[in-house]
Amino acid sequence: MTDSLQNSPIARWIQTNEKSEGFAENLQKLLAFACSNWIQRGSGVILSPESALAKVVTAHLDQFPVGEWLDSPKDFSSEIADFCEKTKNLDLPEVLKQDFPTELDLRGVVCPRNAARSRLVLSGLPEGFRIHILLDEGSPIENVPGALVADGHFVENREKKGNFWVLTVVKRGIRV
Repeated sequence: MTDSLQNSPIARWIQTNEKSEGFAENLQKLLAFACSNWIQRGSGVILSPESALAKVVTAHLDQFPVGEWLDSPKDFSSEIADFCEKTKNLDLPEVLKQDFPTELDLRGVVCPRNAARSRLVLSGLPEGFRIHILLDEGSPIENVPGALVADGHFVENREKKGNFWVLTVVKRGIRV
C-alpha cells in the first residue's frame, strides 16, 4: 500500500478489523461496493454490488485480478484497499461499459476456487443469462457443474475443446 493510502479510511478500517471474525467476507463486500460505485460513476449504470463484482471478475482486468483477490481476501487486503481508493478517480475501462461478458475463463484456477468463483459470478448475473465457463480437465469439469446445479442453475452444454472444457450455464433463481 502506498504511503498516501496508509491513512485512507479504508486502510484504517483494514488495520482496525483485520483480526476480527468475518473480516474476509467484509473485504469481499467492500470490493463489491467499490466495483458498483466505479461502474455507476463511469457509465451511469446502477448495478447491485453482486452484479458489479461479477462483471469486473468476468472482464479479466489484468491490472486488477479481482477473482484472485476473492479467493483469499485477507492475503490481498492491501490490494483491495488500493483498488477501492483508485476506483474513486480511475476511468472505467470500455469492457465494463458494455453488457456482461458471456465468458468466464477459469482455466488454471484450482478446486475449490473455480467452483466458488463461478458461483460468485453467477450470483451477480441476471436470471436467464447464459454464460460460457472455461474449465480445465479433471476435477474442475467433474466438480463445478454439480456445484452450479446444486445452486439451481441449468447446465445447458459441456463441450471439450482441446485440453479444456466449455460449460454453458443458464442462470436460474436460487432455490430456497
